[in-house]
Amino acid sequence: MSRVRFATVRDLFSSFSTAATEVGEETSDEDSLLYIQRCLSEGRLEPALVYCAYLLPRREAVWWTCLALRDLTDPKPTERACLTLAREWALKPEESRRRSALERGLETSAKLSGAWVALAAGWSGGSIAPLGAAPMPPSPAATAQALRVALLSAAPRLASDRKQAIMASWVQTALRTLKEGAQFV
Repeated sequence: MSRVRFATVRDLFSSFSTAATEVGEETSDEDSLLYIQRCLSEGRLEPALVYCAYLLPRREAVWWTCLALRDLTDPKPTERACLTLAREWALKPEESRRRSALERGLETSAKLSGAWVALAAGWSGGSIAPLGAAPMPPSPAATAQALRVALLSAAPRLASDRKQAIMASWVQTALRTLKEGAQFV
């Protein structure tokens, strides 16, 4: 079953006011999957990754990014903890798990890619206000924006001789997820 939420680039950009700027692309009627495949074939991996972060449903996007960040050569213990919480939320998207990911992400250095994945899970829904405060929903683009930061900040930390191949595999995994759905295991 296809998980494509927005059939065209125009549909996605119309839904998220920040997407066109973050992807760095003009609005067009190009099919979303064809756009990603074109970027991949042209070696334009960063726009493809950012587009995938917006195109995938939030849960699948967090899961996909957790899988991608397994390629990091130097994850810090606090970063691993963030990724674990994000992964646990993706496996079982309960409010308590979302909240745990949000709190850990907020406590962790913003220099670590894993912190942004935890924030992405935390910003996937519910309230982002402190416990006991009036509820405040996250921005609809918050998960995608956090995953953008996670992926792009992780890229320089990949083995330099394999960086392009690894990033291309991230895009290919996103395409498979979009076409077949996520395999949450």
